[in-house]
Amino acid sequence: MRGAPAGQVLPTEFVDDGRDSERRIAFDFDGSVADDSAEAIFRSSGLAALLDSEASAAPVPMPAGPLSRVFREVAKLQQREHAKKDATPSYEPRVRIASVTARNAPAHERVVRTLRDWGIEVDEVFFLGGIEKARIRKVFCPHIFFDDQLGHVEGTSKLVPSAHVPFGVSNAPPGAPPELVDEAR
Repeated sequence: MRGAPAGQVLPTEFVDDGRDSERRIAFDFDGSVADDSAEAIFRSSGLAALLDSEASAAPVPMPAGPLSRVFREVAKLQQREHAKKDATPSYEPRVRIASVTARNAPAHERVVRTLRDWGIEVDEVFFLGGIEKARIRKVFCPHIFFDDQLGHVEGTSKLVPSAHVPFGVSNAPPGAPPELVDEAR
């Protein structure tokens, strides 16, 4: 449906530990929470062009992506959990959010700016810079992970519930005309 985020949850062998009171949600940033314009630059012009573009755009928050509304709503829930912890120190918050992105310095600055602009604090932000995302998912142990690149969710979906968000340039057919790629955004 137009305007509503969609994703395919891949099969998993994950079994939730009933003693675990936390709910951990991990989101890929570019192409899921924010738009994938940086990915488009990387694919068309390479890493140097991406870094140049991100350096000049660092003060500008990124545009929203297909899961930005979901991300913001989960963040509101998390803020209520933190407020409850402040009021009742013995309370343990039950919602943790992580942002997992392939970015690293200097391209990380725009993610930080975007989160601040949106008024969102996440519990964990992983700037991987080439490290495989599967390693972080094993450490954070999310109850679900959202990513726009199928390859990032296929490898660990059996161990960690993972949802593929079919959005943007990562999901356009090879050789697709720009208008089809733009439509996917």
